[in-house]
Amino acid sequence: MAALERRANETRGGCLAELKRSWLEGFCSCEVASCILRLAAARRDGLNSVVRPLIQEIATGQTPESLVEQLAGQPGVVLLRSAGFDSMQARYSFVAAQPFLTFRSSGSQCEIGSGVAADVWRRTAGMPESLNPPPHVGGYVQFGNPWHLLDALMARYELLDEIDLPFPLGGCFGYWGYDLKNFTEPKLPRRAVNDLELPDCHVGFYDSLVVFDHRLGKTFVVATGLSADGSRSEARARGQAEFWATLLAGNPTQTLTPALSFSERERAGVRTGVSSNISRTDFLTAVERVQRYIRAGDLYQVNLAQRLAAPCEFSGWELFGRLLAVSPAPFAAYFDCDDFQIASSSPEQFLRLNGSHIATRPIKGTRPRSSDATRDAQLAYELQTSPKELAELVMITDLLRNDLGRVCEFGSVQVPELAKLERFAQVHHLVSTIEGRLRTDVTHFAALASCFPGGSITGAPKFRAMEVIDELETIARGPYCGCHGYLGFNRESQLSISIRTAIRKGDTAYFHVGAGIVADSVAAAEYDETLAKAAGFLAALQLESRPEPAPRKD
Repeated sequence: MAALERRANETRGGCLAELKRSWLEGFCSCEVASCILRLAAARRDGLNSVVRPLIQEIATGQTPESLVEQLAGQPGVVLLRSAGFDSMQARYSFVAAQPFLTFRSSGSQCEIGSGVAADVWRRTAGMPESLNPPPHVGGYVQFGNPWHLLDALMARYELLDEIDLPFPLGGCFGYWGYDLKNFTEPKLPRRAVNDLELPDCHVGFYDSLVVFDHRLGKTFVVATGLSADGSRSEARARGQAEFWATLLAGNPTQTLTPALSFSERERAGVRTGVSSNISRTDFLTAVERVQRYIRAGDLYQVNLAQRLAAPCEFSGWELFGRLLAVSPAPFAAYFDCDDFQIASSSPEQFLRLNGSHIATRPIKGTRPRSSDATRDAQLAYELQTSPKELAELVMITDLLRNDLGRVCEFGSVQVPELAKLERFAQVHHLVSTIEGRLRTDVTHFAALASCFPGGSITGAPKFRAMEVIDELETIARGPYCGCHGYLGFNRESQLSISIRTAIRKGDTAYFHVGAGIVADSVAAAEYDETLAKAAGFLAALQLESRPEPAPRKD
C-alpha cells in the first residue's frame, strides 16, 4: 500500500484513473480496491491523506475546571482530572468537547450519532432537502456486540503512524458500564432492573482536546482534523486549534467549592435525605449468603454493593466540584451525557495501555483516614498487617495476572509491585501493579473487552462471582464497577475503575459503594466499610453518614 500511494502521488489526472482501473481489474482484493477508491476520493475533494495533527503549546492562566466552565452549553463535555499525586499515571488532565461521533448502547441496540445535525449538513454542503445525509450524519441504530462495533469504529480513526507521545491524539472518551459484561461472558444472566434507564455505555469520538501537563506546568492543544468518515483536513485542524486557543486566552473563573478539612467537615451542618436500595439487615443477610457459597467451595470472594440516593439541588458539574473538593483522586472524571452527568473521584486504575504495553493496578483492603496523625498511622499499619486484606489482594492480583495473560505475549506478565500502601483523602488502600506486553493481533479495545470488568470489583473466580452478584443485587450497577477514561487514536489509552462515582439524573444523585466479601468477613464491618467509601459523597452533599433503607415493595 505504501508503494501504491507513492505511485499515486506521482500521477496526475488520467494517470491516477488508469492506475486505479488496472488494479481493480487485476489481482487487487475488494478491501484494497475500496481503500484505493477512498484515497482517490479524498484527493479529488482536496483533502490531504498525510495531514499531521497540530500540537500547540499555549501559555494560559486557565485550569481544567475553569476551561470546562467556559464550555457551558457545548455537547459532550469531558474532564479527566489528575493533580496532586506524585505518579506518572496522574500527570495529565484532559478537557474535550464537541465529539464528531457518539456511541450509546443498551443491550445489543447501539445508537451511533453525529455531532453534525442533518439540517446543518444539508446547509453547509449545499444539498437539497429531499436528499438524505450519509449514515454518519444525524445518527442511526445498529444491532450487535458493542465491543465489536466500537473496535471497528476505532480502526477507522487510528493514527498509528504518528510520533510516540504520552497523551492521546484524540480518541474515544466516555464510560463503559458494568452490564457490558454480558457481551464478554454471554452465558451470564441479566436479572438486575435498570431502573434509571442508563445506557450500558456512553462514549464520544473526539478529534481535538486540551492537555494539561501538571508536572511541567504546560498546556497543549491537540487538533487532528479528523471527520466522522475517517478523512483528515488541515483546515479543520486549524479551526479546532483556534477554538481552543480562544478559550484558553480568556480570563479564568473559579466557582468550584473549596476543599474542607476533616475538622471543618465535622463542624459543618448535615442534612437528612440519603437512602439506600437495601436495608442494613438485608445487606448483612446477603453477606451471609455469599459466605455460604464460599464455604461450599463455589468461590473465594465477591464484591457486594449497595446504591445510595440523595436529593441533588445543584448541577452535575457542581456535584463533581464538591466531590473532588472533599475526596481528591488521581483519576477524577466528569462526563456530560446529555440527560445525566457522571462525577467520579476514582482512585483505581483499571488499564494503562501504551502501544503494546499494558498495566493494571487493582485496589483491595480499606481503612478510613483519621484527622489524628497517630490514629491515622495506626490504621495504616493495621491495614498493612491484616492477613485478610493481604490474602484478598494477592488473590485478586493472581486473577488479573490471568486476565492479562489472555491478551499478552507468553511470559511477559509480571508483578513489579505487590500490596503497596497508598493514601487517599478518605481512606487507606493496598495496591498491586501487574503489567505485560500485548500480542500483536490484540487491539486496545480487544484488550479492554477481554479484561472487562475488573476482577477487583467482581470477585474470584470472576465468572461465578458475577453470577452471585446478579443473584443478590436487584438494581443494575450502571456505570459503577465498569470503567471510564479514553482509548487514544495513537494507541495511548488509560481507563479507571468506576468506583467513588456519582450519577446525577433529574434532581437526584446516586452513588454505589461496595465491599469485598471473603470467608472470614464480619458482615457488620463490611457494611461499615461501604459507608467509609461513601464518606466523600456524603460530605460533598453534607448528608448524614447512616442512610435510610428504601421502603419495601409488597
